[in-house]
Amino acid sequence: MEQLGTDEGVRHLGWLEFGADGGFDRERAARTLAAVGDSGVEDLYVFVHGAHNDPALGAGFDRGMLRLLAEQLPPGAPAPGAVGVRWPSLVFRDEGAPGVEEDTLRAERAARPALTRLMREDLLRILPDSAVALDTLAELLADRPRRAAAFDDFGSALRRLAEVPLHDPRADYTSDTEGELLPQADPLMLVEDTQAICAEFTGALRDARENWERGEEERDGEREERAEPELTEDPSEEGTLQEVQTAGPRPVEPPSARVGRIGTVVGPGPVGGDQRELDPDELWYGAHELLRQVVHHVLRRRAGLVGQLGLGACLRELVDPDRVRIHLVGHGLGGRLAGFALRGLGRSGPGRSAGRVHSLTLLQAAMSHFAFSGSIPQHVSGHGALWEHERFVEGSVVCCFSRHDLALGLMHPLAAQMAGDSAELSSVARKWGAAGFDGLHGLNGTAAQGIEAVVEAGLPDPGIVNVDASSLVRRGDPATGGAHHDVLHPAVAALLLRQIPA
Repeated sequence: MEQLGTDEGVRHLGWLEFGADGGFDRERAARTLAAVGDSGVEDLYVFVHGAHNDPALGAGFDRGMLRLLAEQLPPGAPAPGAVGVRWPSLVFRDEGAPGVEEDTLRAERAARPALTRLMREDLLRILPDSAVALDTLAELLADRPRRAAAFDDFGSALRRLAEVPLHDPRADYTSDTEGELLPQADPLMLVEDTQAICAEFTGALRDARENWERGEEERDGEREERAEPELTEDPSEEGTLQEVQTAGPRPVEPPSARVGRIGTVVGPGPVGGDQRELDPDELWYGAHELLRQVVHHVLRRRAGLVGQLGLGACLRELVDPDRVRIHLVGHGLGGRLAGFALRGLGRSGPGRSAGRVHSLTLLQAAMSHFAFSGSIPQHVSGHGALWEHERFVEGSVVCCFSRHDLALGLMHPLAAQMAGDSAELSSVARKWGAAGFDGLHGLNGTAAQGIEAVVEAGLPDPGIVNVDASSLVRRGDPATGGAHHDVLHPAVAALLLRQIPA
């Protein structure tokens, strides 16, 4: 069986592989899970992430986390096992994800806003039905025409890349919420004027650089000694009455006024109001970011489907919880996939009951911070797509977040805004924010704790726990998401080991 190799104290036992429709080879999965049973491990970590451009890159996160777990494992402790999850996803290689070679990283960043040949091959491999659209997008980013009509062509190609029929099963996994009177379906970035949206993302990139420069002293200077990060004690005043009562403290301010405003980009003032100030060449950098966000939209949708129909179903049918405790660990897009696996676990049928895992750890999860909430701000009905699904976790649901994750704190809210919806009484960041930036909202008992304090004292009673990892997850490139991929830290591994019962 293909393996990464075994670090002392941690046993890598293979991979579970899934297609874009959630399908998986049952015989291969059975062999992997048989290896888990034969190993005798009592605790099994299932790692899920989105860096699957190729096998070498995909192994980067798993190898790094295996090494850290082995280093943090207490002497004499039973050896846990680990299994990776492979699914058709990718990261843009300029983001600096674990496993990207330094030479590749420099080449990708130097090429922006154009796509390198390697990145075009990645996109085509993951989105094989979109070859024509990808060719158009790549040509426009390379040529950067100054005519306004070129942005219309860019938008049309993006819509071909992302569109699915309403009856397509993928459409059901677009949103992290359910039960609204007006279901959400199409992101605003795909239906609004493309040049204006490019201007919005160009401005967001500028805001990200400025935000990052303001934070350099905090990240690089001497940090004051303190037990945990300073968290605001005042609960948010935004949202429905029920949501305000349960939201708890909000530890993070929006990284940009762009997402701190009331309304959408088509709210107050003209859409993309700063586009007249931008040179057309600069707008193509916003177009590159728009492409990144549309691809992320497609993959977020896929992550939900693969999580529920693939990983959740696989674990429910093939793993015996009486023999091994399963610890799901999801980073970024993999966090959404791991979260939606709970929906698959919860689907019982004739002759089978709902399954359970022992723990779920979300590391910088690319999903709504209301995913587990029973109410949604400004909606008379609706709830998070994972509302009450924490009952399929025996121990803790841990959500690690960082205010230095600009991919989720700035770009995600802009990209997640839905056509026909608005945030007229709550801010863009509040309504469409991500769990990986400021934790899970709208729940009782979710006040954030600093990661150092949790590692030292241990997790509280089973339930949902927000963990502020900003003191560690803080390094990256502001043009490609800030600290989104900066998750391989000893304290993160120690936190994962805290999920194992004493």
